Amino acid sequence: MKNNIFKMSALSAAIVVSLSGCGSSDDDKKNSVPLVTDVAPKASDVVVVDLKQWIPVTAEFKASDNDGDALTFSFTENGEEVVAEDGVFTFSHGTLTVEGTSFTYVPMTDDDAVIDYTVNANGKTASAQISISGVVGDPLANQQWHLNNTGQKAYSLSDEMKQGLVNLYVNLFGDTEEEAQADVDASFANAEATGLVAGEDMNVTAAYAQGVTGAGVTAVVVDSGMEIRHEDLVDNVLPNRSLNLNAEALDRTDPTSTSNSGDHGTSVAGLIAAKGWNGKGGRGVAPDAGLIGMNYLGGDKVAQTDLLAHGFPGSGISTSENISAFNRSYGITFPTFIGYSELDEAIESYPNLNLRDGKGALNMKSSGNSFEDGGDEGSLCADNGANDLGLTCYNGAFEPSQGHPYYLSVAAVNANGKHTSYSTAGANVMVSAPAGEYGRFAPAMVTTDQMTCINGYSGFNGGSIAAWAAAYGEEFAASQYPFNYPGHADNASCNYTSTFNGTSSAAPNASGVVSLILSANPDLTWRDVRHILASTSTLIDADNAAVKLTVGEGEFVAHDGWIENSAGYNFNNLYGFGRADAGAAVSMAKAYDVSLGEQVITQWSGVGSVIAEDALALEIPD
Repeated sequence: MKNNIFKMSALSAAIVVSLSGCGSSDDDKKNSVPLVTDVAPKASDVVVVDLKQWIPVTAEFKASDNDGDALTFSFTENGEEVVAEDGVFTFSHGTLTVEGTSFTYVPMTDDDAVIDYTVNANGKTASAQISISGVVGDPLANQQWHLNNTGQKAYSLSDEMKQGLVNLYVNLFGDTEEEAQADVDASFANAEATGLVAGEDMNVTAAYAQGVTGAGVTAVVVDSGMEIRHEDLVDNVLPNRSLNLNAEALDRTDPTSTSNSGDHGTSVAGLIAAKGWNGKGGRGVAPDAGLIGMNYLGGDKVAQTDLLAHGFPGSGISTSENISAFNRSYGITFPTFIGYSELDEAIESYPNLNLRDGKGALNMKSSGNSFEDGGDEGSLCADNGANDLGLTCYNGAFEPSQGHPYYLSVAAVNANGKHTSYSTAGANVMVSAPAGEYGRFAPAMVTTDQMTCINGYSGFNGGSIAAWAAAYGEEFAASQYPFNYPGHADNASCNYTSTFNGTSSAAPNASGVVSLILSANPDLTWRDVRHILASTSTLIDADNAAVKLTVGEGEFVAHDGWIENSAGYNFNNLYGFGRADAGAAVSMAKAYDVSLGEQVITQWSGVGSVIAEDALALEIPD
């Protein structure tokens, strides 16, 4: 319409000029139509500073149009137009969304960046730039696929590893270099194609986008120890609150392990709450949560160990303190059901029923690593047919602590969103979380390790490095674990590892999500948190099929695959209710208005504890 006005105005002006050439009157001049022009919009550079990686920031475009025309914006990077998908412009360094004359930018790296933008108003344009600088990040965060999966390798499938294998095949097995290279290239190509799938993560950045990073809650790491002075943990460790439960401990507040070949608990702690945005290492799922460590595992302990490790009086944990989770990345592996103890349940239920002013803290439990390996039982998993049938060798519910609701069992998944090779299945599994494989042909976890190259999984004494070095020499060991071997540019002091895995990793990742949930809404009960996890977790590996066996003339369903239970929730013995989704869980926590009613728990039934000829044919209460 304005273009038409401009044309009419121009025509009128031409007529006026023509008439004035013939000598017009003063009245004619007063009645003439003025010239109207549509001017281009204006745009100026925008400067955005002091950002945090993965944390959104909102700013205003410096753009205007004197004619009041509607403004639209377009963007280029390196001369190429960036097209929005679902309203999101994705750059190599971050994402941007537009609302009116404001924009929200999320830096996905810690790099300085420049975005060229063009403002359009009624066909006329002006251009300027958005300059982004001072992004604070963590140097290893972009390799932590469980937080934000871009298809990265997390130091697995490295060029060093590939060359080391080629050399091994040539020198040890007698292959020609061409044969060795072809075999290794094919293995790597298959591993990359099947094992690296972008987007298969816990959607943690969506939780951060809601302003939730774990502040105000504390997670307790009940494990082999915790290095309380670690450079990437120390800022979140509550001073003088950790416990050394060793009988002969000299400092009762320092659970730092004396092992020199890796400390399980230190790596677990990093997954939960390694400090974020400090320019060191990576970051935990809940990077602003507090940490308390207890060295529960190994050695002679004080008599009160089980009570203290569950937050009983004397542990230093008050019933009003906002404890989010006790992480328990340990368990008992035995190929049969283990006797049940009412005393054990009374102890194990204490955090749920008494802490947080009765709202309860959660016990987060690793489901076990016995899907295909019988451990001390040798060839059991091959002999019983589990390996050939693709069934779990052990059942997670064999362990009595995983047979009641006070421990929340967590299974493990890979960077492709599928079951790991080891994660024990069972009806006890509540949720699953990332953990990965062994860090060679598929990613594991990048997390904290004991500091210095003298201690830890990385460094000179790491178990995997020592074993490979003993078998094939130091050079080969260095090639297979380049990040863990001393001298890697990204891990110069060996304070981090890229090979931590197991359901021992899945549990702390889920503990981090629980910490985010309770940071978002401290009024939730422990049952509310379980309900949120069941309601928001992601259904993964949708094609996971049932395993059916022919028994006599009938059929036995040994594994159901995905089912819908009577409450309408999807469930799978491999994954529980699905992989934890931090963003969805935090969103539900913030708006939570569900009443779960009174909890009803049946008494234990002792029938069926011995083998008999006749089937029990008892219904299990739902």
